[in-house]
Amino acid sequence: MEARDSNSILSQFLSVKSIVGLLISFICLYFVYINFDSDNFINEILNLNYSYLFLSIFTLFLTLIIRAIRWKQIFNSEDIKIYDLYRSEVLGFWGNSVFPLKIGELIKIHYAKVLTLKKYSLVLGTIIIERLIDFFLISPFIFLLYLFFPDNFILDKINFIVIMILLIVAFFILYKYFLHSFREKVIRSIDGGLFKSFFKNKNLILFSTCILWALIFLDVYFIQAAMSLKLNFFECFSIMLVGTIIYIIPSSPGTFGTFHLAIQEFMVNFLDKPEMASKTFAFILHAHSYIFFIGLGTYYFIKDSKKILSFRKSNEIH
Repeated sequence: MEARDSNSILSQFLSVKSIVGLLISFICLYFVYINFDSDNFINEILNLNYSYLFLSIFTLFLTLIIRAIRWKQIFNSEDIKIYDLYRSEVLGFWGNSVFPLKIGELIKIHYAKVLTLKKYSLVLGTIIIERLIDFFLISPFIFLLYLFFPDNFILDKINFIVIMILLIVAFFILYKYFLHSFREKVIRSIDGGLFKSFFKNKNLILFSTCILWALIFLDVYFIQAAMSLKLNFFECFSIMLVGTIIYIIPSSPGTFGTFHLAIQEFMVNFLDKPEMASKTFAFILHAHSYIFFIGLGTYYFIKDSKKILSFRKSNEIH
């Protein structure tokens, strides 16, 4: 009975968060397109350099391959296929595009567990290490970008820091007191060899991480080149950082609205770019990856849906 009540509370909580996420997205979309010039927008789309657009889509595909290669190095297991990890990555991005609250991460974990026949705690351990690597590599740049925000944003900075502290405290309480059993399994998985695997393959893992972020930068660069915006290196890099921050925040499916508003406001207020060009750029930057992950992910979902949804006895949760 207790477990049923807990599941009911969790379901209600997720439902509320989904509704809130969708509401936030609709509000953001409203502010983005309140003064929308459809004629100008259509003209921008028609005048795109589609060679650069195709190059940007190709870089997205390469990021999936590099993520899979890096993930295999973290596992450090010969019996794991890069192709299986690649499919797990695709389904993760597909799930995040279709469902709210980053549900795609759960799909990615389950799918990787089914294909690799590893324990859930081990798969989660590899993802934790993966996220830590990305965080430590990119966080100094995010911090520097944040320091260069205009002075009139000081109060917002203080509020941001306070909110982050509260979120970290809340996560720590949840992790320490409510996820004890699962936490111990993850810690044992990490202690049992994942960190050893990381240090053994650290050069290749760090190199692939640098390649990954270079490809993400190129994606932004190719989109602005397709629009002939002539953004410099710093501007493309800062847009990449802002997009990364927005993407990791749990919200509506595909970060609709929140991504558009953040990129637009950043370009207009901080990079001093025209509003209409910023709106169009934010739309294309979001749409090209969204359509790509939806299309590719739908193919693999239809192809392998039985495995994705399978909780057979042979694949029971450990």
